Amino acid sequence: MDIDSIARTILLELRARVEAGGEGGMYGDRGRALHDIDALLANPSTDQVKYLLLPTANLQELSMECGWGREFNELATKLEGVLDIA
Repeated sequence: MDIDSIARTILLELRARVEAGGEGGMYGDRGRALHDIDALLANPSTDQVKYLLLPTANLQELSMECGWGREFNELATKLEGVLDIA
């Protein structure tokens, strides 16, 4: 299933959060998060979105370390709903 325009918009918002946030730390890596999101934007895959949003995955850890964990959870919930992958 291809990512539709709503899902793409959410991924772009996640990417913007990553770019605006800190580098991360022990568990979250900003460079890896940007790479993962860019790969999804270039080659959409609902399976890969699932891995991106997993609890304790890099993106969630990064969001928590950089102070936008609540926003990550809201965006992840929206993206899962749009793609019906909850």
